[in-house]
Amino acid sequence: MFEGKNALILGVANKRSIAWAIAKRLADGGAKLAFTFQGERIEKNVRDLADSVASPLVTELDVRDDAAIERVFAEVSDVFGGKLDILVHSVAFAAAEDLEGRFTDTPREPFLDGARHQRLLARRDPRAPRNR
Repeated sequence: MFEGKNALILGVANKRSIAWAIAKRLADGGAKLAFTFQGERIEKNVRDLADSVASPLVTELDVRDDAAIERVFAEVSDVFGGKLDILVHSVAFAAAEDLEGRFTDTPREPFLDGARHQRLLARRDPRAPRNR
């Protein structure tokens, strides 16, 4: 079903991640996958999972860093020959203190800031030619 498709997967933390379930289904369907991770704490988990589906790229990404987003899309473009068919965005962030107490009391600001960066990420087109 996904034979010949290329996918970039953001947000895998471990084998219980929603992003991993999606990635596994894509891989089982024949897609080639690239993965990102944020920070050393989850790097090994992501690399191990990526290895299990023969991923050609595992790279660090902080979605709050525009330069890092550009770098990742350049890497993905290089690895996939400029063809990206699927983007799985399963990244979320909240400070631990923002998640204490009742959900209805959770402040919106951290999520709104994250949403701004996610909109920037979604607008990137890795298929566009790059000047180097």
